[in-house]
Amino acid sequence: MRCIDIHENFRKHGNWVNWKRTTDTFKAGDPEKPVHTIAVAWKPSWGALGEAHGRGADLFVAHESICVNAVNGSPEPEVVFALDSERPKFDWLAETGLVVYRCHDFWDRFPGQGIRWAWQKGLQLGGEVVADDYPLLVTRIQPTTLSDLAHHVLRRVRPLGQNGVLVTGDLHQQVSRVATGTGVTTNPPKMIELAADVGILTDDYYTYVRMGAHARELGFPTITVNHGVSEEWGIRNLAAYLRETFPELEVFHIPQRCPYVIVTEGDSCLV
Repeated sequence: MRCIDIHENFRKHGNWVNWKRTTDTFKAGDPEKPVHTIAVAWKPSWGALGEAHGRGADLFVAHESICVNAVNGSPEPEVVFALDSERPKFDWLAETGLVVYRCHDFWDRFPGQGIRWAWQKGLQLGGEVVADDYPLLVTRIQPTTLSDLAHHVLRRVRPLGQNGVLVTGDLHQQVSRVATGTGVTTNPPKMIELAADVGILTDDYYTYVRMGAHARELGFPTITVNHGVSEEWGIRNLAAYLRETFPELEVFHIPQRCPYVIVTEGDSCLV
């Protein structure tokens, strides 16, 4: 089996992807390379790539980009977007022969197991999804306070390394329709259109000075978590999907946790 055969499987089953304009392509290495072992991780960081190579992976399947300035939707190898400080990573990839494939659009929408469904299920919000408009889902829950919902979210994400969540709005406000989505879920007005009364957002691309301030003007409460944390359960599912689809291959998942801690007054040193 070749690395390209993994891509062809995605093409065969992912009829929701515009395969003429997608980022789901090979970002480094030779697609024709034979594959025996696949590493799966959210982000192809130096650490994750090194672990993958050390464990004998031929192919690294990532959800996110290698490069800072990679363009979503571009099929090009990512070396064309590399900063000078990122070029050593591509030199290393060429030397090792490790192939990197980005699986983003296919896995975001994958029914039941993909990123947004894994996040909704992992948060244990319940199964009453009352709105589905990609990238968003809205789940009806028993009425609770914003404070209690935020503490529930924190309990769910703490095992992924997140020791606090950011909350805006009246902590005593009652909420019952929760908007969630994929990692870059930062659109409160759209959540309101779908009749959500609270949104669980992610830190990447959510700018308080613009959308955050507007959400407060609209009286829409938000709970903000780390982007990678919100997608880690989906990445576990991606590894399981590849393992089940290609039982002849070895597939392993490289966990990635929240990259920061929230320090409050009175905390002892956490790092």
